[in-house]
Amino acid sequence: MDFENRLQKHSAEFTENDRKIAEHLLNEKNIAQKSITDLAEEIDVSPSSITRFCKKIRFASFQQMKYALLAARTEKRVNDEEVECVASYYQSIIASTQQFMDTGQTERIANDLIHAKRVLFCGIGNSGLIAKEFNSRIERMGIDSTAITDAHAMVMKSALLVEEDVYMCFSYTGKTQSVLDATRQAKDCGARVIVITTNDAEELTALADEVVLVANHVFVDDEKFINTQISSLFYLDVLTYRLLENSKLMEQRNKTLEALKRFG
Repeated sequence: MDFENRLQKHSAEFTENDRKIAEHLLNEKNIAQKSITDLAEEIDVSPSSITRFCKKIRFASFQQMKYALLAARTEKRVNDEEVECVASYYQSIIASTQQFMDTGQTERIANDLIHAKRVLFCGIGNSGLIAKEFNSRIERMGIDSTAITDAHAMVMKSALLVEEDVYMCFSYTGKTQSVLDATRQAKDCGARVIVITTNDAEELTALADEVVLVANHVFVDDEKFINTQISSLFYLDVLTYRLLENSKLMEQRNKTLEALKRFG
């Protein structure tokens, strides 16, 4: 059901604040860039009023409502206008991931990676592609690291970690069994455990020293948009940027790039 029809169906339940929120959302042109706090200030209602409104029109969260509203505005676009549609999804996912980010946490994780004896990156499927991408970046900075995307190898490698090591896993759902098994072993070995996920799944996140939440693409509410990686890549871009503020890592990256130019 599209956004306007939801409003019509549930309008009989609306309070005065609900009507203010609905009217504002129908005319809001830049919803992708707005947080729930931003909208609450503009409409002169509380964030909790917006949360109640979302649930009243049968959305699980503000983010899901926002993505549905974006989809409703783009579903009639065709051909070259699809570029603008996908771009709006990217902008919304990046803005949502930004809300999860914590500068202090990014600093801690950067320091963990800088001072690690070894770093093990783990992930299965699309999450494995993210693990490989970040490992490629880290290797070029001179940090001793490995990316594992095979379930058996993941369990074996995590069993050999020590307290001076860092284990970073990427799990879209937070429920992939091989990742859970490897994470338990990394924790038992005393390694520093960092989890990057879209889902605060307790079984996995309870094992972590640091949990990084990134936006989930499913709230875009468009089955044609299947990019599960953009939010994680955005976070890793931010973390990479922070790491390269370290002069030693930047120098080592430049050395490896120069070597690749000469011999690669």
